[in-house]
Amino acid sequence: MRNLANILFLCGILLITPLCASAEFSKTKIAVLDFQLQGENFDNKDMGTIVAEWFITAMVREGRFDVVERRMLEKILGEQKLAMTGIVDATSATQIGKLLGVKVIITGSVMKLKDITEINARIIDVESASIIAAENIKSAATAKLQDMVIDMSEKIIKNFPLEGYVVNRSGDSVTLDLGIRTGVKNGMRFIVFKEGQIIKHPKTGEVLDVERIETGKVTITTVAQKICTAKIDEETSPGSINYSQLVKSLIDTTPKKARLTVNVSPANAKLRILNISKAYEAGMVLDPGPYHVEASMIGFKTAREWVTLGKNEEKTVSMTLVPGSAPPDDTTGRSAVTVKKETFTPPPASPPPQPQPQSNPLTPEQAKYLRMIESNSSKEQKDAAKMMVKAKLSDTVVLDAVERVLLKGYQMTTNDSDDRIDTLSWLCKALGASGQSKYKATLSKVASEAPHRKLKGYAESSLKQL
Repeated sequence: MRNLANILFLCGILLITPLCASAEFSKTKIAVLDFQLQGENFDNKDMGTIVAEWFITAMVREGRFDVVERRMLEKILGEQKLAMTGIVDATSATQIGKLLGVKVIITGSVMKLKDITEINARIIDVESASIIAAENIKSAATAKLQDMVIDMSEKIIKNFPLEGYVVNRSGDSVTLDLGIRTGVKNGMRFIVFKEGQIIKHPKTGEVLDVERIETGKVTITTVAQKICTAKIDEETSPGSINYSQLVKSLIDTTPKKARLTVNVSPANAKLRILNISKAYEAGMVLDPGPYHVEASMIGFKTAREWVTLGKNEEKTVSMTLVPGSAPPDDTTGRSAVTVKKETFTPPPASPPPQPQPQSNPLTPEQAKYLRMIESNSSKEQKDAAKMMVKAKLSDTVVLDAVERVLLKGYQMTTNDSDDRIDTLSWLCKALGASGQSKYKATLSKVASEAPHRKLKGYAESSLKQL
């Protein structure tokens, strides 16, 4: 009898073990292929690789995905003589996915048409060889390309909601079997279900699904490694949320903020938004609403225009300055600005801002510096910056141009050559040597966001000079 009892005990252990293992959270394994470049005039020939790297970083940070390392991806595909780049069709994705042991492949393209950059991504299910979803985003602000990728990754993540179980309830809070390792974050919301009727096929008797009956919603308050605590926001009836019920993450439908980009001619004109304190930068994120945009430059008439941004809108405005010394007459209805999209006429109760005083025409020294800084030659830009540092130039007309070039290029330095990174570092030095505190925000931004360590370092040391 004792031997029989031992045998039954061992059998029980064998039966329980796989059940416990199956309860372990399993991350979705994915691979990101280099994006194909379509179009011309890309700032970097490796932009497709850079975009893929940004996607990988965003997915890894989310925590719920097991992303194939790029070196492993190159090694396996190289052995099979398969390309890293391109818009892979569903059939090819199945072959690649099986080689890599992944469930999902992300691939797509980066398109450039005039001033518009567009990213197209496709999410391919390896097992079914079908496209799960396709996402698209576009912008005229190339410097904001990384932000676009983050936006895109958020859209992709929505196709993979988190699922888990309620493992405890205490008063108005519950504990879920999801934690840091699964990508749960404070503030995330989940819908709670209980299982209802089993749905079977009437002919074959095959179980097709299990009915899910909503019992309420919860919001995450604290997160540990393997579990998290959530407060109960609502229940279908008192006590309806209970132990062992299923939870599924809710998609955040909160409207995203708008983006504004202003293309101005001449390109080195100064841009401001008069009704906010935040300094203008290409592709800047703003709340929906009206904005009073001003463009000015020595030797040209100052131009102003009201622009309205809608929810989730990415608006591009074109402005052309007219040579002259007097500001435009705002009361005549004439403007030196051409706006591609709808404009906003402010109410009579809000008078337009007073015209800004005009300065003298460009000096020969200013013209020389601006020509060098705004050229496409990295060498000329570096030489100009070196001269500025030596002279401790404090002329904001020239330094504003330096600031624009730096903001446009600092985020594109992941795979840039040492020479380009060196040039951008000298631009940081020029701003630091100027002693102008107005450039603190720009240097701080580069110091915290630049992907290249050397550039971050020079931005930090230049910031300390101001």
